[in-house]
Amino acid sequence: MKKVVDFLRHNSRNEVLPLENSDSHYNEWRKQHPTEFVFGPIVKHTWQVDGQGYERTNPRNDGLDVLPDQSGFLLCEKLDRNDNLVLLDAYGQEHMRLSVPWQLTRDPHPEMAAYPSHFVGLTTPWDNPKTGQQGKFAVLAWVQYAGDYAFELDWKTGQFLWGYFLERG
Repeated sequence: MKKVVDFLRHNSRNEVLPLENSDSHYNEWRKQHPTEFVFGPIVKHTWQVDGQGYERTNPRNDGLDVLPDQSGFLLCEKLDRNDNLVLLDAYGQEHMRLSVPWQLTRDPHPEMAAYPSHFVGLTTPWDNPKTGQQGKFAVLAWVQYAGDYAFELDWKTGQFLWGYFLERG
């Protein structure tokens, strides 16, 4: 299996934020830039696979995250559609496009999840509300007529395993 290494986020000032130890790098950046509140926008991502460099520009400021096993990426597009979550391979090529899994919302669940239902990005994994099974990799979505949900995603198969309703308050 090909693995993503040396993943970097580049901002519009040509500064980089590495994936490895990103919190400490960001804290150091904040010390050096006390008047700037935001590192971004992220305009480009770079990485390597087997010593070869790859690059992906980011004109919409999409969210791009390396999968836990480094086999590719999870891309959350800022597009007006309900299938704005994409699994990419290690080279940044589309492997699978995912739609909001409205069937995993609590009863009564909506009959479909057309736009404006959409994915927002990664979130903290939540345990399965029915079995207690521990979550490992979750994405956040807003589902029309149902609300905010964390959906557990098996990134290897593209299957959503369960949904967890996120109450506001």
